[in-house]
Parts: sequence; C-alpha cells; structure tokens
Amino acid sequence: MACHEERFFNALDKDNKMKDKDQEFRQLISGELPVLRGGIYRIVGNATDTDDVVQDAMLRAYRQFGTFKNQASLCTWIYRIAVNCAFDFVRQKKRQLKMMTDYGENALNETAQAHDEEQLQALEEAVADLPENYREAIVWGCLSDLSGHDAAEKLGCSENTLYQRVFQAKQMLKKALMKEDEE
Repeated sequence: MACHEERFFNALDKDNKMKDKDQEFRQLISGELPVLRGGIYRIVGNATDTDDVVQDAMLRAYRQFGTFKNQASLCTWIYRIAVNCAFDFVRQKKRQLKMMTDYGENALNETAQAHDEEQLQALEEAVADLPENYREAIVWGCLSDLSGHDAAEKLGCSENTLYQRVFQAKQMLKKALMKEDEE
C-alpha cells in the first residue's frame, strides 16, 4: 500500500472514531442531563445558575472531549467536569459576596426573612464550606435521586467510602450549625 493511501485510511479511521465519540457524547448528555442538572442544582442553589453551570460544563466537556482517556467512564468524566464547574461557580459567588460586603453594600435582603429561610441558608453555607469530597458526598449521596451505587460511581469511589464521607460530613455540619447557633 502506498504511503499516501495509508495516510488516507488512517485519517478516515480517526474521522470515524470522532464521529462515534461525538454520537456517544450526545447520547450520554441527552440521557444523563436531568440527573446531572439535579445534582448541580443542589450545589449552586437556583435554576438559572444551574442552567449556566450545566451549559458551561457541557461546553468544557465537549471542547476537551479529545483528551478523554477512558480511565473512567465517559459519564463519570463529564460529571466530574460539571461538579468542578459548580464548585468554581460557588467559590466565585462567595468571593463576589465578600467583596460586596467588604465595600459596605448589603448583598442580602434582610427584610423579614423567615426563621426557616435563615436555617436553610445556614445549612447551604455550611454545606458549601465543607471540604470538597464531603460536599460532593452530601450532594450526590443524599440530595440527588441517585442510588448509593450510582452516586459512588459518579464520584469515583466505593459505596463504603461514600457512606463514610456522608457520615463524616453530617458530623461536620452538626458542629458548624451548632457553632453558628451559639454566635
């Protein structure tokens, strides 16, 4: 076979593999998007921000699709990107809130918030302050509709590890909320 023919067939083979990956990516996204969106919602806290984070995550995943190495399942890889995007978003929001507060602007609407809303806010902040692996365990293991097996798979750990992290995260949350009540 001539050298130029070999290059042509190699190029065709690469093109076919990319089409297969593209189709696999699209199928995965269409099937997993509701679950992914639910998990991201529990991290960021509102639907508009969830849509922005999911869109950013899907764009990142699609752009980086050529770097996927099959070390984990494609689904796990995409979830990891989405969760990282969500935590980046939460960190950015925290920085913005701190900057606004530092400059004397009142970022929170303090008028007539119900006690339940204050408790929920305190819980959300406490969850956001957890170390990342514990926060992920709470979000995917407790707040999502995933089974323990599926949540552990999404996080790339065993079910036992997931359950241990959830237990430890709950202990950390209890301490944080008790400390806040004392203040």
